Amino acid sequence: SSIAMFGGGIKKGFLYGKTAPERPCLAIENPVSVTDVHATIFHAMGISPKTVFEIENRPFYATQDGKGEPVRALFA
Repeated sequence: SSIAMFGGGIKKGFLYGKTAPERPCLAIENPVSVTDVHATIFHAMGISPKTVFEIENRPFYATQDGKGEPVRALFA
């Protein structure tokens, strides 16, 4: 699927990746996982994707297990 991102230092009018022209319409160039999308949004807000909070002696990460990597090519 596709998303539109703007603000937070994202390049204007930039297309990233490519989708197959016929079904099942999978990403065929530069696929991005949901965890990496979350990491990219956190990066744009100035929050490290590796951020972790301790609640009741259990770690809670900003991204799934703190493993997300922002897509730096999206930023100007």
